[in-house]
Amino acid sequence: MLEELEKVFSQEEKTEAMIREGDRVRVIPHEVSPPTQKYASQKGYVTMTSPGTYGPQLFVQLDNNPDGIDTAFEEGDLEEISPLED
Repeated sequence: MLEELEKVFSQEEKTEAMIREGDRVRVIPHEVSPPTQKYASQKGYVTMTSPGTYGPQLFVQLDNNPDGIDTAFEEGDLEEISPLED
């Protein structure tokens, strides 16, 4: 059992986000993810990434949110866009 847990944690540490801090992103709505429905199609910049149980968590400063308020998403909830796209 302990070996299985160590394997899960070691795999988790190796999982890196394809989208990186500073990237411009758009939220993709998914039926099973209430945050993606709430923020559907909104754009922003990734401010931080963090390992998560089901993959990297990306914290996004959405354009419509006040400064300093980031929203966490899973990588599959976001698509990278050009910084010039608006």
